Formats: sequence, C-alpha cells, structure tokens
Amino acid sequence: MIFSDELILALISCDKRITNSPKKSPPMRGSEKKKFLLESLDGQHSFIGFISRNQTFQENFSIGLVYNPKDEKGKIVLLRVNGPHGLNENAPHHDGPHVHLATADRINAGLRPEGQIETDVPYQTIEEAVQYFVSRIKIIKEDALRYFPPPNNQLDFIFAEDDIS
Repeated sequence: MIFSDELILALISCDKRITNSPKKSPPMRGSEKKKFLLESLDGQHSFIGFISRNQTFQENFSIGLVYNPKDEKGKIVLLRVNGPHGLNENAPHHDGPHVHLATADRINAGLRPEGQIETDVPYQTIEEAVQYFVSRIKIIKEDALRYFPPPNNQLDFIFAEDDIS
C-alpha cells in the first residue's frame, strides 16, 4: 500500500468507535500501559489505541493511534501525543509536550512513520492529553464519555465543535 499525507490525515480524523475497551497491561520497563481497539464507523479501518505512562516520572507519557491495515501485514503508528520526556541535542522538542505525526514520505521509505513534530499543543498533563487525543482522533461521543470521561465533567475541551446552546 502506498500512503499519502491525505490518507494519513483521513485515517486520523475519521470518526471511530471503540470495539474493545481499554485494558491495563502488566507494568513493563517501568511503564504502565492501556490498550484498546477502535474501528472507523464505516467498518473499513481498524486501529489500536494506547496510553502509556512512566511509573516514576508521571509527566512522561505517550498516547497513540496505530493503524492496522486489514489487507497487509504490519501496523503503522499514525499519531503519538506525548508529554515531556527529556531534552537532548537530537530532539530538543522532548523538553515539553508534543505530538509526533506520521508522514507518507517516512512510511513509504520504510522509516519510523511518526517523524513530523508539533510542539504548539493545547495540553500539559496526561489528563488533558487524553482529552486532546480523544478529540483529535474523533472517538464518538458515547465512547469518549464512557471510557475517557473528562475530569470534573467538563465537556468543552472534547466536544468544542458541538454547538451547546
């Protein structure tokens, strides 16, 4: 399959339902992880979602969307919503919250897909990042409220596009 940036954005932004609820995995390498399965509303695309958090450094987290093509082997990380996880000379964006986004050029070249970095993000904490992720990948409202309820019952961040009158 040849990827385009338009296809990647369409996969990220298509409406999704959760088909297998988030489940905690046993801690591995100092991190706790939850995984869940998603599907596009039209049933054409399958995804895996994950939330990983370092047990020692709570601000070190990664929330991701992985595409699982139905007709091909392998999985492709489309999006990772991260907290700060250490500045270094090769990755200065790691000193603050950031998003890694897949690009067609990287996927088609066989490189790690999520090479585009966004540093101007509207979250600081993992709780805010989860709400941002749920909104960005368009998990349907019923599933978002069931599995990822906003802190303090504030719905404005998740469903900002909804006209609440």
